[in-house]
Amino acid sequence: MKVKQFLRISILLIAIFAIVADLGLLQVLACNMTAPKLPLDETFSWRNGKYERIFYGESDAQFIDLYVPKGTLFPRLFVLVHGGGFIANDAQSRQAQFMYRYFRDHGYACASVNYRLAGESPFPAACEDVHEAVLFLARSAAEYGYDASHIAIWGESAGGYLATREALTETEAPITELVSYYGIYDFTSAGLQHREQGISKFIRTVGNLWLKGNLEGFQSCEEYWVRKAYADWTEEDRQAFSVQTIAESGPANRNLRVFLMHGSADITVPYRQSVNMAEALKAVYGEEGVTFVLMDSVIHGDDRLYTDEVLGAVDRFLRGEQF
Repeated sequence: MKVKQFLRISILLIAIFAIVADLGLLQVLACNMTAPKLPLDETFSWRNGKYERIFYGESDAQFIDLYVPKGTLFPRLFVLVHGGGFIANDAQSRQAQFMYRYFRDHGYACASVNYRLAGESPFPAACEDVHEAVLFLARSAAEYGYDASHIAIWGESAGGYLATREALTETEAPITELVSYYGIYDFTSAGLQHREQGISKFIRTVGNLWLKGNLEGFQSCEEYWVRKAYADWTEEDRQAFSVQTIAESGPANRNLRVFLMHGSADITVPYRQSVNMAEALKAVYGEEGVTFVLMDSVIHGDDRLYTDEVLGAVDRFLRGEQF
């Protein structure tokens, strides 16, 4: 093959690859601009059980919104941990509401945990709060009328990090099921994973403008949460902050079933975070002990992850049924 012909073919192949890559990126961006919203009743009315706000610590942020439904004697406990990049949201976040409204109506006692955000207390305060809340709930089952003999825990985004960390390290409370939506598990690898997907820092910045002005000079939620820029992290820091490391080095909780879910169009947390976590946990709990679902064209915090169909699949997982 002549040199000029080879060059023409090479350029053509490169151009085709670039167009395909651009089309893929355009699809991701389109998904982030057009994701549908589900209706969410803002009345907060609920007549089918008992609601109580319970404080488990000295801070006003350390509380649990507990929903115990009628009609089920000692319903099973499902602990919910909201997201928000460690800097925002609370136990009544949109995503937490979707979860507790569905599951309290399907026979679960739902405990939505509020924890200290980064602005109040840095790492590891939020981790400690989730741990203390779980222990409080495990010890208070008889008082509040639910079953805490096999606790399920769910988290989304930053809450996925917190719920996963708690589930893997908990040895005092019987957490037997973990459900994590689009969680971040290893902070320092996220940027590279996004670049590998063709999602630049500029795109991530534009897509997460809500962070602007909330980080007190730090470049990311994680840096602000731990009060230390990535450039200054030591290897010990990386190990301490990484839930992926906990999964790979051997979780303390050996009795766990796991359900991970992520969207392919997530420009906030790369879906590779969940892929890697699933692979690490399968080495511990076996192929049958870990379920990973990648939702095509779904974005970060997407309402489509909270439809009755999807939450029904989570319900079947919690009940040990096939889905």
